[in-house]
Amino acid sequence: MKITDRYIAKEFIKPFFISLFIFIFLYLLVQFLGELGDALKEKQKLYLLFKNYLMRIPSVFVQLSPIAILISFLLVLGGFSRYNEIVAFGTSGISLHRILLPFLVFGFILSGISFFVNDRIVPPLSLKIEKSEEKVSNLTFRTKEKMLYARLFDKKKGAFFDLQILSYENRTLKRSLNAKESFYLHNETWILKDGISRNFDGEDNCISQNKFDSLKINLGINPETLLIGYRKSEQLSFSQLLSYLRKLRSDGIYPAVQLVDLHAKIAFPLINLIILFLGLPLFFSSHLPTNKPFGIGFSILACILYYWIFSLGIALGKEGLLYPFLGAWFANFFFGAIGLFFLASMRR
Repeated sequence: MKITDRYIAKEFIKPFFISLFIFIFLYLLVQFLGELGDALKEKQKLYLLFKNYLMRIPSVFVQLSPIAILISFLLVLGGFSRYNEIVAFGTSGISLHRILLPFLVFGFILSGISFFVNDRIVPPLSLKIEKSEEKVSNLTFRTKEKMLYARLFDKKKGAFFDLQILSYENRTLKRSLNAKESFYLHNETWILKDGISRNFDGEDNCISQNKFDSLKINLGINPETLLIGYRKSEQLSFSQLLSYLRKLRSDGIYPAVQLVDLHAKIAFPLINLIILFLGLPLFFSSHLPTNKPFGIGFSILACILYYWIFSLGIALGKEGLLYPFLGAWFANFFFGAIGLFFLASMRR
């Protein structure tokens, strides 16, 4: 590493970690205070709340690191401009491209770290947070031949409430089971209580129905599989989400939502690299603002814009208005193109 690279890295890393720490602390503090009132009623809940927020730090790091890296980028450039260091670099034969290289390398490395944290650390911690919650609402699981829905799952009782099972043949509804309370026994066998069974003629017309107090039945699914379908993408690693996606495809279901989430697991960490391109217009300006409030304010607004466009692409992809790949990568392509334009336009 050259002396120039070490100097730029030293100037860059310190404000990055300071701004990252401040933003993570403020984000968690605001969220924590919002839930503190209910937790104070029970000491155990207060302890669990504090523990849960500590486990959210890796997830918040992934979300906020792009803001920290852009703030650091602009603060360092502002300092270079204020003390005419960019001019000094130029007179020493160091091109603008070469000045940018350490920042881009750091952004690339941070993208890799962010992917690792999001893939290996965030999912198990998110599951621990979920397990600390006593109840889970609105569980849904679909295959080509079956659809299951439970309004509520009480973990302490091991009970599923308002369970509904729809059975299909050639995409035609043949049978439905509704039970107020259900329990899992073993080997994908369940016991349903206080429910009703209906049979259909293939045209959604009920031809018979029977009430039951208790019904023992093999549903071909266990609670763990049902909970996997409920889990958010952040609770699954890349490989787990890919495996779940393949299962849905084998059951004849086109997993548009899961495809978008899968691509987003790679696209989102790369924001740490591409977000730097938003600072390039200022870098090329002869009137580069040198005050810190401007750099911080611009970074926050730029990241809000980036996150908004990223979320828009995700939503359009999940609704089928964009291909899943394009939906997840839309924001990166958009801002990446802007960055490449400025890189191509800059003087060497």
